[in-house]
Amino acid sequence: MKISTIAFRNVFRNGRRSLLSIIAIAVAAFSITMLFSVLEGIKVDVRHNSWNYETGEVRLRHAEFDRYEHLNPVQYVVPDYAGIVERLQGQPHVWRVSPRINVPAAAFRDDRQIAARGIGVDLELERGYQDLEDIVASGRLPEPGTSEAILGHALARDLGVELGGQATFLTQTRLRTSNAFTVDVVGFADFPMAGMNRTAFILPLESAARYLRMGDGVSEIFVKSDNGDFEALTSDVRDAVRESGAEGLSVTPWTEVSGGWAYLQMADVVYNIMALVFFILGSTVVINTTMMTIHERTREIGTLGAMGMHGDELVRLFFAEAAYIGVAGSLAGVLLGIGVTIPLQQIGIDFGVAMEMANMDISSVLYPVLNLRSTLVVFVYSSAVAMIASVFPARRAAKLKPVEALRE
Repeated sequence: MKISTIAFRNVFRNGRRSLLSIIAIAVAAFSITMLFSVLEGIKVDVRHNSWNYETGEVRLRHAEFDRYEHLNPVQYVVPDYAGIVERLQGQPHVWRVSPRINVPAAAFRDDRQIAARGIGVDLELERGYQDLEDIVASGRLPEPGTSEAILGHALARDLGVELGGQATFLTQTRLRTSNAFTVDVVGFADFPMAGMNRTAFILPLESAARYLRMGDGVSEIFVKSDNGDFEALTSDVRDAVRESGAEGLSVTPWTEVSGGWAYLQMADVVYNIMALVFFILGSTVVINTTMMTIHERTREIGTLGAMGMHGDELVRLFFAEAAYIGVAGSLAGVLLGIGVTIPLQQIGIDFGVAMEMANMDISSVLYPVLNLRSTLVVFVYSSAVAMIASVFPARRAAKLKPVEALRE
């Protein structure tokens, strides 16, 4: 009889212990499948939020603005932005361009000061850069050239402003003077990041330029590629800046300035360690089960030895049993993980108030993403761990002498 046939039969002969091992491996595989799906979802989310709201895929700014960003130095601008945008649009790796004006602002309600941040955007270019309609919770987007704005819903609540009402903000101009301006609130926004809902409002670029006395300058220009090759994109943006003759501008890929990206690099290491711990815990159950099985089957091992099965053949027998159990547990865990992840990709995981105070590019609602490569890795890895866990007890079984085993 073939070793594989005997091993398959033995799995069912020791049903309870085999089931315990399969469940332990399945739990580990399920947990890691879910963990990697959530991590992949966070990666997609951080990239989306960073590119759309914080850094762009590549960001173009005045170098001194980067240096003094904590002071909101609105006097440092990207000059003649229209000419630079035109040159950027002619570069081979540039797909979308978004010139922006950051409006540091404060509003007052009774004796309370409320910090806010306006984002002046070219509404025509911005509709190509991102799906602006997607953030409108109620009302509509502002019209170009008007004093209209759309406020984060939490900011509107703090200001006590209703749809169709007005909000007044105090800001600092490029000339380092103060200026107050009033906007007509035509919509409420539901930004992905809870922090933005408390502070951000969107207004037309030309209106922001007027309020801040920006002239032909903007605070920054975000650029996206159509293939995610930010290194080639960075080179193209630098070429466009050089052609424009503008000086003192910095071109920075998002990986160098996004806090979310730095978090993901650390999270990758932490989650891989967690995955290893889960599988080690699962493998201890396999080791224990295999050793108990060997103890209970001592006479059987002696009989097999007397029939001519020795050394490596016994090792292969128990290794084959562990392989069956490992594959069954891994497959069950991965399939369960896939079954849970697929609906969560549409429903999302709402972290609610837990994310309100997080100063990161992570949304309040996360959507896990099933990654085929990482899912296959989990299946192969968990199966391999179960097989490797059987080697030690299998070698122990191989050392039993048939005569001594039959006496047990």
